[in-house]
Amino acid sequence: MTDQIADHYGRLAATYDDHWAYDPEYVRAFTRAMSGALRLHPGDAIVDVGCGTGLYTRQLADDVAPLRPIVCVDPSAAMLDRIPASPSLRPVLASAEDVATGRVSLPVPGPVDAVLVKEAIHHVSDRAATLRGLAGLLSDHGRLLVVMLPTTIPHPLFAAAHERFEQLQPDPTEIREALVAAGLRTSLTHRTFHVAIDRERYVRMLESRYMSVLGEFSEDELAEGIAQFRHAYREDPVLRFDDHFVFLRGSVPPA
Repeated sequence: MTDQIADHYGRLAATYDDHWAYDPEYVRAFTRAMSGALRLHPGDAIVDVGCGTGLYTRQLADDVAPLRPIVCVDPSAAMLDRIPASPSLRPVLASAEDVATGRVSLPVPGPVDAVLVKEAIHHVSDRAATLRGLAGLLSDHGRLLVVMLPTTIPHPLFAAAHERFEQLQPDPTEIREALVAAGLRTSLTHRTFHVAIDRERYVRMLESRYMSVLGEFSEDELAEGIAQFRHAYREDPVLRFDDHFVFLRGSVPPA
């Protein structure tokens, strides 16, 4: 994670859940999809890498009722500070690279059964090496799930933000190849979640740079982008769009 991205999440931490939890059913549906893809069981040792404030990790814990705490890994102390104290959650200040290389040890007695990397892989510089390291943590029935946006998205962003996103977002096929190279059996599926959000609330999200790509723009550039957005959606008090995601699942092959 670059210093710019770290600063972005440090500023966003206090309002992060307000931006992303506008629809509790969205969070529940998304979490069910991830839990199903990972085939989680209460006895699994689970690690959420890049957990942020634990918004989805908390829902995972509620759904799965794990017998041991879910390990919540994030490089932003400000984000981890937003995770409520719970016997089902154990925060660890570390990056994906820290965990993958062993620079930071996980509080797990033995191999890990399930690793989740939700919307964080684009912040990793050496993705192949990091995924290889995370795969090395898995038990003989371990699963690793990378959840990411495709390279083009239908979000109601302004044109320059779409262009910058497409430049920065890794191709899911690259991630799948890295999982295969790490020795995992892989599958790639697409999931769609429907979004309806008040336009003025979305403006506030843009102003807060709710997506990291918005941190690429100066104050003046962001203001101009929001003006373009307001003009484009001036007839739409409620924004409706389909949020498309790629689910890349890797599993340890049988011996």
